Amino acid sequence: MKLIDLRSDTVTLPTPEMREAAAVAELGDDVYGDDPSVNELESFTANLLGKEDALLVTSGTQGNLVSILAQTSIGDNVILEKESHIYYYETGGISAVGGTIPHTIESNKGYISSKNLEIWFNRFDRSKDVHFPKPSLLCLENTHNRHGGVALSPQQIGEMAETARKYDINTHLDGARLFNAVIYHNVDVKEFTKHVDSVQICLSKGLSAPIGSLVAGSSDFIALARRKRKMLGGGMRQAGIIAAPGLIALKDMRDRLVIDHINARSLAEGLREFDVAVWDTQTNIVICDTRTIEQVDDAYHVTSMLKEKGIAAGTVDETLIRFITHRHIHEEDIDNALEIIDKAWFG
Repeated sequence: MKLIDLRSDTVTLPTPEMREAAAVAELGDDVYGDDPSVNELESFTANLLGKEDALLVTSGTQGNLVSILAQTSIGDNVILEKESHIYYYETGGISAVGGTIPHTIESNKGYISSKNLEIWFNRFDRSKDVHFPKPSLLCLENTHNRHGGVALSPQQIGEMAETARKYDINTHLDGARLFNAVIYHNVDVKEFTKHVDSVQICLSKGLSAPIGSLVAGSSDFIALARRKRKMLGGGMRQAGIIAAPGLIALKDMRDRLVIDHINARSLAEGLREFDVAVWDTQTNIVICDTRTIEQVDDAYHVTSMLKEKGIAAGTVDETLIRFITHRHIHEEDIDNALEIIDKAWFG
């Protein structure tokens, strides 16, 4: 039985071209700046994102952490959306390693209005009152994982970043799935990145590279982020075997993300035909609510049951199931998944 793996787009395997590129990549010691494949990837990324420089890191979590470390001091406030990946899924690194204090704000699916940001800034006058930690960084996420892959618009990103800038606060964009937002809004990626001081993009999700993320920003920021990466043990030697597949991911794999969006919408529409409550599906993440299915128990039990029948899915909490489409999921897989779900839940 073939497993229909809808747990995450991180399960994607590298293409044959990526494997070949890794095998023949020109290599050097990246800590010394001597790896030509890494240098090419970083230069390409900086140009693609409209930033002065870029840095290869091992993962999105490391990319977010070095970005925060490079823009904060111990004891500072980092402002996070309440459901953000940095807050939920990155093992508290911003506090444990960075010594910063997270402050979460509720949002409308990842978007915090200028009015609500202003209220928070003004209520505490945190930049001046010595009783409070100093706010120094606003972190945004696009697309937003726990809000179901919602793609914030460039205008929303710009509004939030501009409000932060009024208070001398930088903005970091966790863009692990940023190119899904690009596809959804059909604009150049620079329309998102031009508003923020730093951005992290992931190569190993829908873009299908085997490992790695990149951080981009000003030259001064990247120089400091490089030092923080070294502190975290992320200084790599012949990292061109990672960079070469990553360059293919950025050059060749971005446009195909539209297929993942189409398959996600087909899955969402099929679930709705079963009268299952499904969140608005914009990109490649589908979230459904088990409370609308009389025949099943909590989400953890449901995913275990589905795994036995050939579908791997994830959970958001005890009531919400998450499906993510990717390069290895095809139209027939969606049809088969819906057939299995129909029999398992309603048959």
